[in-house]
Amino acid sequence: MDFIERVKSMTRDQVARAMVELVTHVTPETYMKLALLSSRLVEGQRANAAIQAVIDSLREGTESQASRMFKRVMTELSPHCLKIVARTLFINGLMRSSAMRDEFTKKNGFAPPFTLLISPTMACNLNCVGCYSGKYYRQKGLPYELLDRILTEAKEMGILFIVFSGGEPLTRREDLFPLIEKHNDMFFMFYTNGTLIDDEAADALYRMGNAGAVISLEGFEEATDARRGKGVYQRVMDAMDRLKSRGVPFGASLTVTSKNVEKITSDEFFEHLSKKGVMVCWFFLFMPVGQDPDTSLMPTPQQRECLRRRGAHLRDRVPIFIADFWNDAPYVGGCIAAGRNYIHINANGDVEPCVFTHMAVDKIFDKSLEQVLASEFFTAIRSKQPYSDNLLTPCMIIDNPNIFRDIVRSCHAYPTHEGAEDVLVKIKDDLDEYGRHVRALFDPIWAERKHEYGYGEIAPPRAQPGGSHSAHPGGRGA
Repeated sequence: MDFIERVKSMTRDQVARAMVELVTHVTPETYMKLALLSSRLVEGQRANAAIQAVIDSLREGTESQASRMFKRVMTELSPHCLKIVARTLFINGLMRSSAMRDEFTKKNGFAPPFTLLISPTMACNLNCVGCYSGKYYRQKGLPYELLDRILTEAKEMGILFIVFSGGEPLTRREDLFPLIEKHNDMFFMFYTNGTLIDDEAADALYRMGNAGAVISLEGFEEATDARRGKGVYQRVMDAMDRLKSRGVPFGASLTVTSKNVEKITSDEFFEHLSKKGVMVCWFFLFMPVGQDPDTSLMPTPQQRECLRRRGAHLRDRVPIFIADFWNDAPYVGGCIAAGRNYIHINANGDVEPCVFTHMAVDKIFDKSLEQVLASEFFTAIRSKQPYSDNLLTPCMIIDNPNIFRDIVRSCHAYPTHEGAEDVLVKIKDDLDEYGRHVRALFDPIWAERKHEYGYGEIAPPRAQPGGSHSAHPGGRGA
């Protein structure tokens, strides 16, 4: 490392230490200092733009979205967890890893993903209707030694944020918790049904500090228990109480179906989540993959547009970080699968483009992480991203299924469980029709609204019946 790089490294370390010392000081001035210090650590146009958006929001005052989120994080997390989250997730995972990622990109010709989604097991204590992973063989899964190797390789690439899913990953906590403690410079997130978060698990998550939970819900008690089993909702509420009382970070994973879109995006539901301590929410569209694919449960195009509008409204109303993997695609340039931002390693070792794409060409057992990311399959997918000029139609499975079929065929990808090919054959016509309806609805919306996402020029308002003009109902606060 030359002199200039050593100076830069020392400066980054000083900034990082200053940020960790500030995180327990809850004032608007502290929030701004943290944001400004962050701008000195991040590199890259996208990251700097995100920090600038936070700074602009903070300047709006104490009731701005950024101020409310800062206050929640810095008052509801325990001081112990807060300092570790600041170091592992924000400073290491989002900022200091940039040099390692740049080095990998120069060497390999493509950037490493931001995160890995690993399903260490497909075993689960529930049997949810339409589970995307319900057709995988429910064996114990990936051995500890392999998981340790994957994490070590990821760290060398600058991937410092790891997500565990399944199955139910907490059925493997006897292996996963020691891994998290060993790799204590990384941050880990569990996608979990929440029913195994007892006092012992909650105590362990508090003690480690560098792991949080995202708990699955379908809405209130009736909707959640209808899909997940009687009594599950109350067990989830109990788990949230345990985590909140200890100051452990956690969120909610919300599966949006044709049956629940209105209730799951209601003000009442999100105010309830906020009071329970939920800090992040991830919206996932129901995908007709896995166990008994049912296209009737997919949100209609009109319901997806409702979700887009409701997401904007909720962000203005509640201090919860909300991410919608379909409607927020414009912010990240479309689909993030196949290593562009993440991949999925399932419990059989198959390396899949995403958690819903149950096709693969490689297993992680006999190849390095670097090798599987450079596969013909992933390279072909990345070369097609985004699959459409309309970034509100980002998915190759349900929005652009012809692209999915062409790549699977040309790369000779194999199904990773029995029935995985149904999405290519059995429900092919249903998905083609669905994709046509999605594009028919969202193409004019994208043409009119894309400037709000930073693309293109402002479009003139469309003429309404009777010759009048009005804004499209997709605006903020609709």
